[in-house]
Amino acid sequence: MDKEEVLLVAEKNNGYLHSKLMKEQDIPSVYISRLAKEKKLEKVYKGIYTMPDTPLDVYYIYSLKYPNIIYSGESALFLNDLSSKQSVKMEITLPYGVNVPEIPDAKIIVTRKKTARLGVTVVETSFGNPVKAYGKERVVCDLFVRPEHYDAQDRIFAIKEYARHYLDVENLYQYAKELGVYEEVKNVFEVISWN
Repeated sequence: MDKEEVLLVAEKNNGYLHSKLMKEQDIPSVYISRLAKEKKLEKVYKGIYTMPDTPLDVYYIYSLKYPNIIYSGESALFLNDLSSKQSVKMEITLPYGVNVPEIPDAKIIVTRKKTARLGVTVVETSFGNPVKAYGKERVVCDLFVRPEHYDAQDRIFAIKEYARHYLDVENLYQYAKELGVYEEVKNVFEVISWN
């Protein structure tokens, strides 16, 4: 593999190179150093590089930097197209027993392992990069688990968007049962289905 092939790998990965990808592709670190010196790659963080014109995708960078994080709350609503706005502060969930990183401008929630892993999926950021986040059904159920955590308008928007475009009653009710909000979720979605 030569330097141009390394740049092609980065290009295919939305302009990003990271240590896991470099290892998978057998990319010698000397090429990365040379490409950085030639300003064809920019170091974002230890083991994470971008091509010069690549927009910084903070969700993706944090997921590479901290592989155990799960985007939740308003961040998961945004990543699942259930919010009309991106929250100022990222919301991240981690299971108990995992080292909690200090991430600027992030609200970190630590919870039981069973609950933390429930409903985790891979979604694309607005830049097309894969990150772990709660899926649509899980994040809708979270609106009922912690209603005080969300603005009323945001809750209504998310519920209506989910019902209009993504409704999967079977999965929604399954998550609602596991999170202890089945009756609340069922009542709301039965009313929506009548309209």
